[in-house]
Amino acid sequence: MAISGFNSQDSDFEWSEALRSFYFRARMSLSRLWWVVVICVAIGVSVKWYQQSQRRPEYRSYALMVIDGQVSIPEGARYQEVFLNFFGTQIKLMNSQQVRQMAEQRVAALYPELKKVPVYVSIQQSADASAFDLSAVGSEPKYTQQYLDALMHEFLAYKEERRNQTTEKVFLTVMEKVLEKQEEIEALEEEKLNFQRTNNIVFITEQGSNAGTYLAELNNRRAELRTEIRILNNMGRNDGQELDALTESKLSSLDIGYEKAKRQVEQLKAERDEFSIYMKPAHPKIRRLNQEIERQANLLNIYRRQTLGQLDDRRKQLEAELTNLDEIIAEWEVKALKYSTLLAEFDRLNSRLDSAKTVHARLLSSIESIDITQNTHQETISVLQHASQAQEVPMDTNKQIVLGGVMGLLVGCGILALLSMLDTRVVSAEDIGARFSPPVLGVIPLQVSKKGSRLQLLQPGDDRVMFAESCRNIRSSLLFMDLDGQRPQVILLTSAVPAEGKSTLASNLSITLAFAHSKTLLVDADLRRGRVHTEFDIDSKPGLAELIEDPTMNMEDVTIHTDTENLDVIPCGDYPERPGELLLSQRFQQLLQEMRDKYDYVIFDCPPVLATDDTPTFATKADAVLFMVRSNSTRSGQIKSSLDILELRGVAVDGFVLNFVDTRQPSHYYYYNRYNDYYNYRAKGKDPKAKAKLNAS
Repeated sequence: MAISGFNSQDSDFEWSEALRSFYFRARMSLSRLWWVVVICVAIGVSVKWYQQSQRRPEYRSYALMVIDGQVSIPEGARYQEVFLNFFGTQIKLMNSQQVRQMAEQRVAALYPELKKVPVYVSIQQSADASAFDLSAVGSEPKYTQQYLDALMHEFLAYKEERRNQTTEKVFLTVMEKVLEKQEEIEALEEEKLNFQRTNNIVFITEQGSNAGTYLAELNNRRAELRTEIRILNNMGRNDGQELDALTESKLSSLDIGYEKAKRQVEQLKAERDEFSIYMKPAHPKIRRLNQEIERQANLLNIYRRQTLGQLDDRRKQLEAELTNLDEIIAEWEVKALKYSTLLAEFDRLNSRLDSAKTVHARLLSSIESIDITQNTHQETISVLQHASQAQEVPMDTNKQIVLGGVMGLLVGCGILALLSMLDTRVVSAEDIGARFSPPVLGVIPLQVSKKGSRLQLLQPGDDRVMFAESCRNIRSSLLFMDLDGQRPQVILLTSAVPAEGKSTLASNLSITLAFAHSKTLLVDADLRRGRVHTEFDIDSKPGLAELIEDPTMNMEDVTIHTDTENLDVIPCGDYPERPGELLLSQRFQQLLQEMRDKYDYVIFDCPPVLATDDTPTFATKADAVLFMVRSNSTRSGQIKSSLDILELRGVAVDGFVLNFVDTRQPSHYYYYNRYNDYYNYRAKGKDPKAKAKLNAS
């Protein structure tokens, strides 16, 4: 939440200033609404005092429950509680509505003569032991004691009942499962017996084994045949004449004559190559060797054709054998699949039967464990100390009253904070700048006067340094305000509501203008409740009202020369019946022009905007409009309504003046502490001329 008067996006934003501003606003709210806190504290104290006075005596009884050790019993044979958050769970059970009702019923049955009263039970875990500390508070001592005992008894009985219910429920569930498994086992055994009646398991097992062995042999033979056929298919010629190496090797192994003829050709070629070194190709011996080589080559071709024919016949024979073998294997695969299917079905029946028997055995073991649980005391909590005799609880009235006061104080501070948040009063210049566009021309510090006396106007040599400097700042803002290239001459002061201090400001502003050697006229234009004459201690009439109504009167007839040089005042005069019409008259227009001609500055003190329609009507004739705001009094809604009214008349406010500002607020803290001594030193100087010059400035 942003604190009013500070922009969190400003680069110069400081949290210390924000906190100081918040503290100041809180103190202002407290000084104004302190009675809210006082009333809330008084109400809180009164309520607690009344409650204590009407409170009946109370009695408290104590008891103790402890967590016991346990005897070790077989795994799974014990009723177990969830020990996560164990203590919290037990406390919840003790405080449950069901256990409390059972305790009330027990007390009513055992002690019908006791009157039933409300009993508050507190249960806590012991800090240094595994135990529960119980205390009961009630208005009847005997009933309170018996109720606490009954509560512990019914708590243990309730836990025992829950344990028995859980055990019985589990027992019934397990028994149901046992019966289901027994029926399943009987059905599986009957199904297995029927299968054995229709199938010879021994024969099927033996045949299945034989079929598997025989199929393995057939598959091996088929693999051999496929390998040999693949080799024969790969044999052949590389080109039209030559055979590949594999075929040559096969021919050499099958026919010895082919190998002999092949070696003979190679030998003849070697001899020819040897003779060709020194003999010509036409030599008879070379020609004879060529003829012999040709003859042997023809012989080799004959051998090749014969051998290839044999290989082709062999391939056809192997392919026929492979086809026959595939048919045999297919027949045996059908037989083997049949035998294996029957064996798998038999094994599946055995597996299901064994599984059912295993589960059945486990369920029977669980039933035995549940029987042990039912016959064994397993409660972990017992009563260590029964309810003591109820003793009266001392009443701490002072503590309760103090508590009521503290609660009232907190409520009052909350109400005060809420009212402060809803409060729209303007406190500082930052508030105005954050909500409205016209600038703040000056800030007037709060001046405290004696009770019953009015605030004294500025005087030469005035020792109210901050107040005088604030008025001079407003004067400087007006002197240097450039409106269409010229300084404002006719200046109007107004406010939203009465009692904003505008008459005092108008008087002091006129005095500061006169100090600056400017011929100044102060006119009290509030023809309903004008009070400028009280500021200067002069007669209120004749004044502005008579001057406007009587054409025979001159301005000098109503103008009063004050003790301040260059300052004249025209009071409001006698209050007329229709003051608004006077300010709209042609006579007033002529007088206004005459004032412009005779004076350097004319200050009009006008009535509040929201009180009358006089100011919006007259404001159109002024050169500058100053709007007075009283710190911690004027609300932002009042200012906005006033500005809207003026805007409808075509009047724009030239600036705000914030009055009655507490100099202790953060925006004035540094100025007040750092510069006040400086101005006081100048004012107390020994040089009278310097002092007079300072006052005149």
